[in-house]
Amino acid sequence: MKTHLLGIALLAASACSNKADAPPLPPGAKEVAISVDAKGYHPAEVSAPAGKPVRLLFTRSSDDGCGQQLVVPEQKIRKDLPLKEPVAVDLTMPASGKVRFTCGMDMYEGAVVVE
Repeated sequence: MKTHLLGIALLAASACSNKADAPPLPPGAKEVAISVDAKGYHPAEVSAPAGKPVRLLFTRSSDDGCGQQLVVPEQKIRKDLPLKEPVAVDLTMPASGKVRFTCGMDMYEGAVVVE
């Protein structure tokens, strides 16, 4: 009985994690952790190779500020960022330039820049 309850608890915990819902990281992809707090994104700018996949792993650490939602305008991505839960965002980098990301109110700004 205890083993059964433990299994149910583990299953429920994994179902609640956005990172667990993300597909496996593609071979050669870069994963970058980005924290979100009352002052914005840390780091606010990261780099990734042109034409390659990159996974941004956002974790919001504060209820202060406007970091509750993430928007990637060029790729029409909008995701909620629950407090202290990692949220994976997979992108494929363009040949040049950068991919900008913001909070839902467009007050925090960050970018992934092509290397």
